[in-house]
Amino acid sequence: MKVLLLTPPAPKLRNPATAEVDLLPPKTWVPLGIAYLAGALRMDGIEAHCYDLHSYTWMAAAELLEREQPDVVGISCFTLGRAHALRLATLARMVLPEARIVMGGPHATFFPGHMLRNKAVDVVALGEGEETIVELVRCFEQGGDVHRVRGLALRAGNSFVRTPPRKRGTVLNGLALPVYDTFDLSEYKSPEIPPQYQGLTGTHILTSRGCPFQCNFCSVHSFFDGRWASRSPLNVIGEIEMLMERFDVRHIYFSDDLFSLNRERVISLCREIIDRKLEFLWMAETRVDLVDEELLAWMRRAGCYRIYYGVESGSPRVLKTANKGFTPDQVRDAFRFTHQAGMEPCCFLMVGNPGETMDTIGETVELIRDIRPATMPILGINTILPASAQYSRAKELRLISDEYWLSDEAPPLYTAEHDVDDLIYMQMMLTKGIAPEVYAHMCEMGFDEKYFLMRRMARDFAART
Repeated sequence: MKVLLLTPPAPKLRNPATAEVDLLPPKTWVPLGIAYLAGALRMDGIEAHCYDLHSYTWMAAAELLEREQPDVVGISCFTLGRAHALRLATLARMVLPEARIVMGGPHATFFPGHMLRNKAVDVVALGEGEETIVELVRCFEQGGDVHRVRGLALRAGNSFVRTPPRKRGTVLNGLALPVYDTFDLSEYKSPEIPPQYQGLTGTHILTSRGCPFQCNFCSVHSFFDGRWASRSPLNVIGEIEMLMERFDVRHIYFSDDLFSLNRERVISLCREIIDRKLEFLWMAETRVDLVDEELLAWMRRAGCYRIYYGVESGSPRVLKTANKGFTPDQVRDAFRFTHQAGMEPCCFLMVGNPGETMDTIGETVELIRDIRPATMPILGINTILPASAQYSRAKELRLISDEYWLSDEAPPLYTAEHDVDDLIYMQMMLTKGIAPEVYAHMCEMGFDEKYFLMRRMARDFAART
């Protein structure tokens, strides 16, 4: 059997210059999900190819399906691109009426029933899919009963059934390496990478999966059943050496949710990089309470130059309501240690967690001035994501229902305590406090405090009439 694994064409964004929805977002990440699935299939002797259709037109996608003529089409479905994933399934069914169409990925895992409402979709693979896809394709080949394959959701009349879940281990060394041969690595430019390194051939690597922590706004804990699983240092080194030799990779972003959960594993990896004289630049993401001076010194010696931390807020109260599990003082320590090690500490911030006020925004401004991040923080607004603890709370408050995800709307902001205008205003005021030059530029475009005051006055007037 021949398997084709796809990510759908990217939804276009509204162009601020024309107000038209015609702006194609840049490619930022190699789709490692389908790359790992292709690797698993090939390791089992099954022909498999994976394509990122990010910049494809629908006509080009149809031509690819017609040209490849696969027996099985696997489609990756994330929340933001869920409508396009389902549209791709419909297109695949039109072009290939006899093919088996399998949906997978985070959103498909959280809402398999929504996927199966589309009659083009035959099966939904739940959770991590490397073992599942191999067993499923072999089942298709042999004409077996798919109900015997673990980790699936299958249509049952107007509803669906789940087969028994697939057990998840804590070691990922048995996985085949992801397949890169259909990706042009030069096309992927993560915005977190500094401009001076954007010219280097690079990619991102996952050395672990999952997260045992339970931040209220995050769905990673749910997708991985609260477990963290890792690859050994030597296993990771094998992928690094392959990427350097075959693709001339010289920049790597270790994009694990928790790169340093096991500090001894990271130190061992750093030792291997140093001992083998592997010369490449790299960066990573982790938590502020999972670093120390010795660990950071090893990372710097091994070529790490930047670390991203999920700080979110400078308010002890907001950090507690978000269930972050650390304090502002721990943030200060981590940033001080990172500066001292000669690396660039950077951070993600989030406005609008429960308990957020203008006073807590002020606490965040104060913290950012203390810790001196190397770049302007990446600043977001608290958004309702499926399968997060916050999602359950939002449903209780009737801010959202599962049916919302049948639309093609973006994930909504969390408005239990503040409306959308207030949340955007808070984001503006935080920007004013930590990056006044950026705020000044926004004011030049008309997005200043007066703009939000006028919006509120207009809304209040409309509510009274």
